[in-house]
Amino acid sequence: MSAPPAERTAAPVSGPCSGMAGAPLAAAALMMAASLALVLTAGALARELGARYGAAEVLFLRFLLSLAVVAPAAFAMAGRRALSVTRPGGHAVRALSGVGAALLFYAATQHLPFADLVALSYAAPLFVVLLSGPSLGERAGTASALCVALGMAGVFLIAPPARLEPWSLAALAMAFLNAVCILATRRTAQGDGPAATGLVFVLAGCLLTAPAALLTGFRMPDAADWPAFLLLGVAAGAAILLNAAAFRRAPAAVLAPIDYLGIAASAAIGFLWWGESPSPAVLPGGLLIAAAGLGTLWAGVRRKG
Repeated sequence: MSAPPAERTAAPVSGPCSGMAGAPLAAAALMMAASLALVLTAGALARELGARYGAAEVLFLRFLLSLAVVAPAAFAMAGRRALSVTRPGGHAVRALSGVGAALLFYAATQHLPFADLVALSYAAPLFVVLLSGPSLGERAGTASALCVALGMAGVFLIAPPARLEPWSLAALAMAFLNAVCILATRRTAQGDGPAATGLVFVLAGCLLTAPAALLTGFRMPDAADWPAFLLLGVAAGAAILLNAAAFRRAPAAVLAPIDYLGIAASAAIGFLWWGESPSPAVLPGGLLIAAAGLGTLWAGVRRKG
């Protein structure tokens, strides 16, 4: 999954799904929809708070406050093993790339329409296909290559190369870092469970963003802003847990179409929250990116089958 960073890549689940019956699938779909709603809520809150506080400070407090949700759940699932990892190098790559992507996302919210930014964030699976060969030795088939070309056409519709602005490039860099985080997740998930993966990511996020927040002029939030910061932390933490729970109950082929609804939902949020109209190319470009993402998923499932 690839919508706004950190919440999607922080808690992968390895191993088979627990069931494929109607009830578990319906429950997984509801969890995925709730996770998506929380991810978009967290992104919108980050944008609102980012108008008054630095991006690093907003992200640091998001990680810190989300510990109140993630830590109890992780220890309930795995006990002391929630702090035990077998591949620290992989977790370091995940943390650096995931936190870097989140920081770029939070900063870019102040410079790009919300729907444009969210649509570009869904380009991460395209970068995963391009990077999986050199990093994992996986060869992309013809279908995957065509899907990448289709998705890149969508990206270029939203951010035409002739009119690329610095923050459009930052959004693409965010998608690239998200892809690195996803690939690192695939490596670490083979040895560590979702409890350790999620908790270690959030702890690393606190450690990585604290110095950046201090260096960029950290100040205590005003009393009126604390409810928004608390909601941001709780929404982000709950999104991690719901995303992991959904993938324990259903395969990606079932859940991915729900996740891509975020492109249309972000346009609605931008309009209702800020009276903001997305750029004209966002919906057709977003549809191309969503079709490409679903196509790469289908190609991967078919190749494994």
